[in-house]
Amino acid sequence: MRIRLERLGPGHGEEILTGQDEALAREIVGRPWDRERLEEFLARCARWREDGPVVEFAALEGGSGRLLGGGGLNRLAPGLAPGQVALTYWLLAGARGRGLGVPLASALVERARDLPPARGTALREAVLLIAPDNTASQSVARTLGARPTGELVPHPAGGTCRAQRWVLELRER
Repeated sequence: MRIRLERLGPGHGEEILTGQDEALAREIVGRPWDRERLEEFLARCARWREDGPVVEFAALEGGSGRLLGGGGLNRLAPGLAPGQVALTYWLLAGARGRGLGVPLASALVERARDLPPARGTALREAVLLIAPDNTASQSVARTLGARPTGELVPHPAGGTCRAQRWVLELRER
């Protein structure tokens, strides 16, 4: 199946609301989206430039245009050094278990490689923060060539959860 990325925005809200589950909520924002919070977030996403320091993408099924998941690239995330970008990816419940994680994450890696330098510094490394019990995401990261650093950091969804820090070289292989 072909995955197409487009900027995440208000038009994706209904599919996210109906396709989310507890597993996605734990990984993304710590609890399920409610309509108001999701609409505020998607409105912010729509204002971000695709080549800017923060961008979120919707992953669509190539033929039907159905929302499968998404992901983002963030050069302003906490804990990043110059030349690093935080890379996130997620799949809605109905899209999991179908082998779509690697194609989705690969498309995001290609977008990261295409980003222009920030303040004269080209991106050299993607940082992925993955919950220790999220074996599916760990498998995707390994397939991409990412490696765990052994460092546990605060999980992006907040709270007391921790995440494993993984790094992926962005130079072309």
